Amino acid sequence: MTEIVRYAAVAEVDADLGLLSTAERARHERLVADADKQAYAAAHVLVRECAAELLGTVREEIVIEQRCARCDSTEHGAPSVAGAAAVRVSLSHTRGQVAAVAAGRRCGIDVEKVTRGPDRALSPREAAWVAGQEDAAYAFTRLWVRKEALVKAGHGSMAAAQRLDVLADDVPAGQVGEVRLTQWEGSGFLGAVAICADMWTEN
Repeated sequence: MTEIVRYAAVAEVDADLGLLSTAERARHERLVADADKQAYAAAHVLVRECAAELLGTVREEIVIEQRCARCDSTEHGAPSVAGAAAVRVSLSHTRGQVAAVAAGRRCGIDVEKVTRGPDRALSPREAAWVAGQEDAAYAFTRLWVRKEALVKAGHGSMAAAQRLDVLADDVPAGQVGEVRLTQWEGSGFLGAVAICADMWTEN
């Protein structure tokens, strides 16, 4: 089993709301801006398409569930494929762009509009590196998407983002421990996917 990784403009995804679960549709309806609703729906359909391709089925057969490992709530938490314990999925959305991954290993994905975020999200070494780059917004986003993807793959915590250093030899890392990182670049957007070396097993 390999991984299926896809990035897409929101408009490129046939985001049929009928594919979403009751919980997903409720979260979708709570969003205010149309752009956010469209991105949410597109990402949740795209992750079904990735899982379906991995499993050799169709997206209509994929049911995505969410459950928080800490509080057991189904209102938030990491997504999973119902009835397919061997498959791990992750998704991301921002206005205009979405991303998703399905794999037989722990994985995480993120996509963001290129922007300059706060130094408090970086380690001192990362902040110094960003400050020394010609395009600080591009440099910051290269690091940030890696951090987000790593955390979604179960590596580190966004609450301790400063301690999650993703620089290696003065460039954004392609590997952090046993986690492989791959960058994606679109027009005004950056993304990253993290694939763990270990096969995923439920704790």
